[in-house]
This record gives sequence, C-alpha cells and structure tokens, in this order.
Amino acid sequence: MLIQSFTTVPYHVHFIENGLIEGSVIADTPRPPLIKKHGQKTSQTMKTFQTGGLSFRVTTDLHMDGSGPSEPGGQPTQQSGLRDFSTSSQVLADGDVFQGDKIQPETMPERESELGEIHSAIEPAARGENPRNLFIYGKPGQGKTAAVRLKREQFSQFADREDLDVTITYIECNSANKSYHVLTTALKKLKELNNKPRGRTIDNLYSAVFDYMNSHGGTYIYVLDEIDRIKDDDEEDDLNILYKLPRAYSSEDLDDDIGCSVIGISNDRRFKSNLSPRIKDALYDTEVDFVPYTREDLRTILYRRAAKGLNDTEVIYEDGETAGLRSSVISESVIEACAESAERERGSARQAIDLLGQAATIAHDERDDEVSISHVKNAQQEVNKNYIKNMLNDHTSDDLLALCGVLYLESRAKTPARTNQIHEHYTTYAESVGDIPLVQRRMRDRLQDLSLTGVINMVKVVGGQRGGARWEVELAIPLDETVDILLNDDSYAEHYERIAEEIASEL
Repeated sequence: MLIQSFTTVPYHVHFIENGLIEGSVIADTPRPPLIKKHGQKTSQTMKTFQTGGLSFRVTTDLHMDGSGPSEPGGQPTQQSGLRDFSTSSQVLADGDVFQGDKIQPETMPERESELGEIHSAIEPAARGENPRNLFIYGKPGQGKTAAVRLKREQFSQFADREDLDVTITYIECNSANKSYHVLTTALKKLKELNNKPRGRTIDNLYSAVFDYMNSHGGTYIYVLDEIDRIKDDDEEDDLNILYKLPRAYSSEDLDDDIGCSVIGISNDRRFKSNLSPRIKDALYDTEVDFVPYTREDLRTILYRRAAKGLNDTEVIYEDGETAGLRSSVISESVIEACAESAERERGSARQAIDLLGQAATIAHDERDDEVSISHVKNAQQEVNKNYIKNMLNDHTSDDLLALCGVLYLESRAKTPARTNQIHEHYTTYAESVGDIPLVQRRMRDRLQDLSLTGVINMVKVVGGQRGGARWEVELAIPLDETVDILLNDDSYAEHYERIAEEIASEL
C-alpha cells in the first residue's frame, strides 16, 4: 500500500476511523504530494490523540540518515534538530543568568530589611568584637542563601581593605549532615586540604579545628546552610556542633582573643523547638524571617535578570526605584505572567527565574525574535514538573507514602482531610510496598515535613463538636503533575507505580 505524504514540513496529521487512516492534513499549505517508495528506510515517531469519536495521529518521518522526507527530486529536507549551530541568539544574551543558584545577585533591594539584620549580626567583627549568632528561616526560593553570600562577599572585601583577620566558612549541611561531617568539612576548608581528613574521632576533630583557630588568630564565622539536616541522634549535647561551637570561648576551647559565631539557614521552622534547652541557650541570639516574595518583588527581580540575560533589554529606574523595563525581545506583560505564576507557587524567586529562562530558551529554539506569553505557557508545565520533583527529592519514603494518602483523598475531592483519614490510606500503601507503617502521631510528623517544603497545606483547627484541636490537610501542588511523576518518573515509578495507578484511576 502506498501512503501519500505532504512535503511542506515533516509533520502529518492522519484522521483515523475504525482503525484505518482515512486522510491526512497539514497545518501549512502543502506542496504537491509525493509517493513514498516501497523499501525506503524511514524511522517514524507517532503519537495518537482522541477527541470525541475521532482520532488524530501525528507522525514525524525521518530517513535513517537523520534527514526529513524527500523533496521532489529526491533531496531530503533538513530537520530542526539538525539545524546549523550558531554563536549568537536573537533572544538570549547569557542563558547562564537563568540557571538558578549559578548566578549570585549583586543587589537584593527586595530583602533590604533582612540584609540589615545579617549586617548587624556580623558587623561587630569589624570592630574586633565577637559577631552574634544568627538564624535565618524561610521557604525555598526566598533568597536566604543568596542574602548571606552577598553580605559575606561585602564583608570579605571590607576586611581585605581594612586588613582584618576574619574568616567566613560556608558549609552545606545537606551533604555534611552530622557534627562529625561538619567538622571534617570545616577542617578541609580552613586548612585548604584537597580531601577531608579521615579516621579521626570527633574529639580529635574538635581539637584540630580549635587548634587551627587559636594558632592563626582572628574571628571565625561558620555559615551552616540547611542546618536542620544535622542529626546527631546518638551524640550528647557536649559533642553537638551546635552546642560546641557557640560555647567554644566560654568553655576555654578558644583563646580570649578568638571570635566565633554561627549563622544557620533553614527551611524548617520546627528546628528550634526540636533542640535541647542547652543548645538553644548556646546558639540563639538573633532570628530573621524571610517571608515569601510578593508579585511586585518577583517582577523587579525578573526585570534585573532579564536585563542581564536577554538581548537589547534594560531596567528603567526613576529616583532610584525600578519603574519598568525597556526591551525589544520581551514585554512587561510576559514578565508579569512569570511573576504571577511564581507568586501562586509560594512566591519562589528561583521558580520565577527558571520559568523566564525556560520561556526564553523555547523562544530561542523556535527561532522567534521575542519571548511571548505562549512561550511562558509552554514552559510552565516543565518548570512545575521540575519544581515538584525537586521538592519530592528532599523527602523520605514515609513522607511520600503519607503524601500518597493525601493524593488519594484529593483525587476524590475529599480534602481538606483529617490526619486519621490520611493515616488509613497511608497504612494500606506502606504495607503494599513492604514497609512497616508508622503510628498516626509519627505519620503526622511526616505530614508536617511535607508542609514545611510547600508540598501540602496543613492547618490546625480548634473547636468543633467534641472540642479540642485537629489538623486538616490538603494538597498545595498540582495533583495531575504530582501523580504523573510518581507514575512515570524512573526515580519513583518502581516503588509507587501501583499506588499512583490507583490514585490516577479517578483523574
């Protein structure tokens, strides 16, 4: 059987009825049809869509050499995937600007108050005094780490000019999640070692760190990012880094002229309440809360990123304030769409920047000369999916099984749900994958962890017929995308596929 194919572009839409192709159309104006020869080697990618009683099959035909369907005369057309490389872009000036934490902002006017709190905590070191301990809280994407890094860079430059002996050491506790690991990381950075020291006891590591500080002198500020990840379940307070470092001076581990303080960064507001009274007393001086960005905040953040990352784009300032954007490749309405979307998703600057960058990349790939609302809409699903995956990656199996209980009830329109309702489904799911279910109280702790990262909303409701208080829970992220990740993503499908199939049966 011979199949006619149009040659304007290599995409065909076939109308299918009763399993037979009845005809083909193409969006563009077709050139004269070709007859595909018997025996011609092609690779066909196919996807079928259904609406009403009619099916549409979209196919892409490629010759085995990677070219497209033949033009009249036998010459293959070039596919977009095989287009020529280019050293420039009509839209993008520097795509790295949109790569999240890869670019450190030079200014953060939306966090002026919070930057002032950080400044006040470390400024005593400029006068030869001991800096204050500082704890910073806020949901992901609120600029906590960026703000600390900005003040660290500013203070380091000041210290160099003034010949001050101040060392600020940044440690990521997601990978250094015990006091022992924090100490080995600190010692590696202080001594500029190629590898972390191994085979030492924790007492030996403390001695090595304090000996270094005493012998080199000066003031030391330790920035512990994701400090809530430090779990020393089997250690006494006396060996906990959060107790030992702040008390190093009073416990005579450090000489009188040595300064030492800790800046902790966390997404977890419960972290403080889980610490022992001794650690709280030793550690807490000042707390700073990074509340979610507003839409206006996100808009001005995106203006600055767009000016750095897109061609022919600059921020308009009036009296030192951001007044708008001047650009030939993006409109303010597109920026507003990105800001509005990110505000709905917990006010994350990280997500807003990612969305704008993805939209600009789509515009570049499609060889458009400006970024449009349609590019933002096309980028939204991928950004949401990546954002959800990043949130889920931070959680344990019990967290995700508890989430599955919420997903089930959400898919049946039974939320907000009480924890006892969720626990019933959680127990079933845990047993189905061979896990031992947690009791309801422990499962509620898992729900609180999900709430802290913005996966669910968890509200304590006081009163009711029986009095007392209860927790009500509902999903805070898109249901369909979350179920799709658990169902199809290789990282989760092996463990959660059957559960996700049950949940998806009602979607």
